[in-house]
Amino acid sequence: MDRVQRGPLLLLFCFVAAAVCVTFARPRAARLHPPPLETELDVPPFPAELTGPFSFGFSSVVSDAMFLQAIQVFGGRHPSETLAAGAPVDRQLARLLEYSTDLDPKFRGAYRFAGYAMPRSTTDGHVANVVPAEQILKRGVRERSDDWQIAFVLGYLQAFHLGETQQAAENLARAARLPGAPAYLGFLANRLAVQGGDLDAAEQMARTMAEQASEEKTQQEWQGRLLDLEMERGIRTIEAAVKRFRARTARDPGSLAELVRSGDLRDVPPEPHGKEYVIENGTVRSTAGPRPILHRHEGRPG
Repeated sequence: MDRVQRGPLLLLFCFVAAAVCVTFARPRAARLHPPPLETELDVPPFPAELTGPFSFGFSSVVSDAMFLQAIQVFGGRHPSETLAAGAPVDRQLARLLEYSTDLDPKFRGAYRFAGYAMPRSTTDGHVANVVPAEQILKRGVRERSDDWQIAFVLGYLQAFHLGETQQAAENLARAARLPGAPAYLGFLANRLAVQGGDLDAAEQMARTMAEQASEEKTQQEWQGRLLDLEMERGIRTIEAAVKRFRARTARDPGSLAELVRSGDLRDVPPEPHGKEYVIENGTVRSTAGPRPILHRHEGRPG
């Protein structure tokens, strides 16, 4: 290999060595008193697609260096800032973790850290860095399909910060099927699926979880959940009829029988618990008990 060919590789090798040395050999005083943000080690000018193949087998080392730097940036982040004030640190943290997981796509710890560390509540009422965290975690779910915590954190971000209820339900259900996941995850996923309005997905999920359950008690719990979902479907069917009746007559129906007589409800759906549906002051409920979810109420406004 001639000098022209060796030149770029030598420069790249020097960068890798410098990155590792800066991270691991920083004096104690500098670690205790971090330098200004603009002097911190940031994502290098080489894209991960180039650095990876030409890092002489040290991709994981560079990935570790970026990850450790991200931890330091996170540790130095001000706990209370506006969206604009904290944006430079947010971007740097995101770029470091993106680069770290680009170089080492199987880096379990980096994915978990991204989910917990990147989102930031701001003093002006926002939550910063959620979308970049979601993108990193989506890769984590693909690359580390054996880790329930990565899928769980992704589902949490989607449900409570992004409002992506169905995607959250899918990821929590994925997490629930993995070894080591707590039992409540499946029920939480099912709850989110129904809250998002997709009863078909919720029922399919409940059946899958019931089939996969190894303990009889857990199977019974999921069978009970299927009854609750069927009850929810019946309530929604009647609610739709009440809405049609109200729009036409400007009043609430007095009973289910009146809804059937008016033609707004073809027939009364059977209550799966062996109880009955009733209408009270325009609100539909089952005598079996309360609805199993925080449902989207479509009753009278106000």
